Amino acid sequence: MRTERETIVQEIRERRLFNFYFLSGENEYKIKEVLQELKKEVLNPGFDSFDLDKFDVAEKGFDIDDLKRAFLTPPMASRKRLIVLDSIDKLMGTDKKKLLSLLESPIETSILVMIASPSKKTKEAFFDKIKSLSRSENFRKLKKYSLEKWIIDYVEERGCSIEKDGVLAVMEFSGDDQISLSSEIEKMITYVGEKKTLKREDILNVLTSNKVNTVFDLKDAIGRRELKSALSILNYLLEWGEIPEMIFAVLRSFFLRLKGMLYYKRKGLLNTDIAKKMGVMGFIISREINYLSNFSQNELKDRLNLLYDVEVRMKTGGDVNLVLTDLVYNLI
Repeated sequence: MRTERETIVQEIRERRLFNFYFLSGENEYKIKEVLQELKKEVLNPGFDSFDLDKFDVAEKGFDIDDLKRAFLTPPMASRKRLIVLDSIDKLMGTDKKKLLSLLESPIETSILVMIASPSKKTKEAFFDKIKSLSRSENFRKLKKYSLEKWIIDYVEERGCSIEKDGVLAVMEFSGDDQISLSSEIEKMITYVGEKKTLKREDILNVLTSNKVNTVFDLKDAIGRRELKSALSILNYLLEWGEIPEMIFAVLRSFFLRLKGMLYYKRKGLLNTDIAKKMGVMGFIISREINYLSNFSQNELKDRLNLLYDVEVRMKTGGDVNLVLTDLVYNLI
């Protein structure tokens, strides 16, 4: 029942629906996009509270039998009842058997969407069985080229255009998380109004407006290994309401760039050639390459491992402010 990832939304729009969906992977934007399309297709406006049921295995009080009753209940006023089951990877023991039993007895009045937590692997036999009974898809984060194209398409769908260096600026400031990117792009489109073209200067105005410090000031303080300054900027950003995931994305991209710059610099490449190889604006390389003297190769490796561990911690709960403070301390 598996088809190509790019077609799943189109399938829904063409009313080629499945009784069961299993969505996994770290690209939460794509998962939310699928859910939104299903809601638009099967739920009548205003009837979400009647014909949409949400369950989360991770929540206290979750009962698989409540899920089963919801699945067997006909919709009140929509084409189908839509049931969303989150954190399916946390199911235990007999609940797994009950879910599989439910999947083996589909009914035409309901759709069940099962979602695995982003950081969890889904390769055990239980998930293989679910995949065989569902329209399953694992959504990975977009690579650089695909992300650039997505940004261009996203802007064009809203009746605007964006310049090449504008695309790179958005990615530099907002990382690779499509949820954060879409939110920031909407602000930019509102900002430019009737001009209908997003230029680099417009993007910078939106992303840094009214802020004394930005995420990039934090990045530079870490690059200089100035602990007191970095912690002060981080505290300011968190009090300002900066999205923790965006802060993390910028820091992760920064250290990945440092690793790439070190590799190409050791091969004897000039800054302009390094920029071309890495697909990064030249001024970014010229500024950040100076920070290489502050980190050895082993230190960069350790910090990338640290960033990976922190990403897992941020996705599995906990106080993200404390996690980020601990991260900045250890990066320096």
